Amino acid sequence: MSREIASGERLTGAAILIRNDDELLTTVVDGELIGMSVEQGACYGLNEVATRIWELLAEPRSVDSLCQQLTSEYDVEAGQCLREVLDLVEDLRAEGLVNVDA
Repeated sequence: MSREIASGERLTGAAILIRNDDELLTTVVDGELIGMSVEQGACYGLNEVATRIWELLAEPRSVDSLCQQLTSEYDVEAGQCLREVLDLVEDLRAEGLVNVDA
């Protein structure tokens, strides 16, 4: 049984990420995702790596699984990857674009 991790609660590699894009209109331009939420009245831009993370989150997956995939595709150390993914997830979660389950 999973539970949603509250905002502000420390995330770990075991956290399961679930993309929340029901109300998001997106397109990819030059490898970077541009999204618009009519409901929130907000536009979002993700760089190439963040766009790849967004693509990988098409299906729910753990932070650890995501980092394993990214370290196989990019020249990044596991620790740095984990830190940067967690930072991005916090930003996405703050915007309501990702839910996190334990």
